[in-house]
Amino acid sequence: MLSALEAQGRVLAECAAERARARVAEALRADLPGVAVTVEGEAVVLSGRISPDDARLRWIGSLLP
Repeated sequence: MLSALEAQGRVLAECAAERARARVAEALRADLPGVAVTVEGEAVVLSGRISPDDARLRWIGSLLP
């Protein structure tokens, strides 16, 4: 019984993590129009050109736990 609850908890946690990655990716797409944003497995990947001094990168960092 406990293992079934653990399995259900893992499934729910993974679904929540997928939704969070999708929300972060969508917010990044809206805020960084010149940058391609994709979700690859457990990672949100940004591709494109952006200056390391760009203030928007600090905003991205604020999304990280």
